[in-house]
Amino acid sequence: MEDSKYTHLVIVFLLTIIAGNLLFLDLKVFSPDLSVKVSDITSVVSPTIQSVPDSSSCPQACISLIDRVNTTNNVALGTTPNSPTNPQVIISTSTHESYIPLGSGSTSKTTWEDLTATETIIDTSNYGKIKEAYFIASLRNPTKNGSVEVQLYNVTDKHPVWYSPITMGTESQTLSSSKITLDNGNKLYRVQLKSTLGVLVYLDNAKIRIVTE
Repeated sequence: MEDSKYTHLVIVFLLTIIAGNLLFLDLKVFSPDLSVKVSDITSVVSPTIQSVPDSSSCPQACISLIDRVNTTNNVALGTTPNSPTNPQVIISTSTHESYIPLGSGSTSKTTWEDLTATETIIDTSNYGKIKEAYFIASLRNPTKNGSVEVQLYNVTDKHPVWYSPITMGTESQTLSSSKITLDNGNKLYRVQLKSTLGVLVYLDNAKIRIVTE
């Protein structure tokens, strides 16, 4: 009786071990592996960050390549390193000066005296584009009494040339008028002279200065 009971316990124990082994194998072989390593999660979630090499870690060839690219970009943009934002612009202009002599004369009249010896014909079309013009006169007043007045007169159109009058109060001086206006076309001009106190005064020389572009 005791042997039968002992045998029964052994069989139950063996069956229990076999059942346990079968359960373990079933879980090991047929169940998915749900364990995930922490290191695997870190490698997936965290992106790889590459540091930008500084000048100490970048080789000379790398630095040269960067400089070449920057230079190319500056040239394409029309600038150079250390150049001002607004580069200096130099504009070159070319002008030409012409002088037309008018002659000399004298008067003691207190009204305008026509100095016919100073007459000249000027055709503005012969001078191209006139930028500016001036009337220049060398005057003399030996007595130093009163003043000497002189102007350029347009005989053709019968009017003084605008801004040409000059007044001198000293003994002698060469003076230039303000910018004058020469009428377009072929015109006859002459110098007019007068003395404010009726003393003898002189026009030693007169000329017209024309500046063209």
